[in-house]
Amino acid sequence: MQPLTKLMQRLLPWAFAALIVITLGSLPAAAQTSSTPRTLVISGHGRAQTPTSLAQISLGISNKGDSAKGAYTKLNKRSSAVVKVLKSGKAKVVKTSNINLTVQSKRDGKPQQDGYDGYQNIEFQVPAADIGVLDDAIATDIDRINNIQYVASQESISAARNTALESAIADAQAQAKVALDKLGFTTQEIVDISVDDPRIQSPQTGPKTDSYSSWSENIPAIDGGEQTVDVTVTLKIRY
Repeated sequence: MQPLTKLMQRLLPWAFAALIVITLGSLPAAAQTSSTPRTLVISGHGRAQTPTSLAQISLGISNKGDSAKGAYTKLNKRSSAVVKVLKSGKAKVVKTSNINLTVQSKRDGKPQQDGYDGYQNIEFQVPAADIGVLDDAIATDIDRINNIQYVASQESISAARNTALESAIADAQAQAKVALDKLGFTTQEIVDISVDDPRIQSPQTGPKTDSYSSWSENIPAIDGGEQTVDVTVTLKIRY
């Protein structure tokens, strides 16, 4: 029995060491590692305005024809003439859209095979100060001025976005400082930042007219106001 007793005495310290390792291994992760870093998530808002400098205009032309091909051919000929006049001036981004062909109906509601109506929009941009280019478009016998909108250039919108972004970051940092100071903490570092897509205010819209005959009397002032760009930034701050 003595040899067995001596063997147990030799093995007992190793058994205790193994028990300690097993016990530590079963502890929760939070108890084995240091405390999770404290973070504050806060959002800031920034806004900037930029003056509008372009007039975005939509015109409409229409035609009738005895066949779908005939109506389309006439429509295409007229729109090509308008586009040519606009491109020869100061108009930019000239494009055609919403080409529609419809069949005229008889009194009984059935299609009138030899009667087709065609309609097409022509959209373009021009410097606001050169909005008089509409006179040249009207001379090509357009049927309608759909609307006039004042917009800022893409360069101006981008610059306003950057300004709004700077303001949003400053706003978030200022809010974080107030909150942490009040609670007795200080900012250690910014560990994450996210920027929402900018929200761009819709451009100002000019009067919508049924025909071009009175556009010069009702056209809005050359000063189309400003467009507003809003940006939201979210910061994750360790303190």
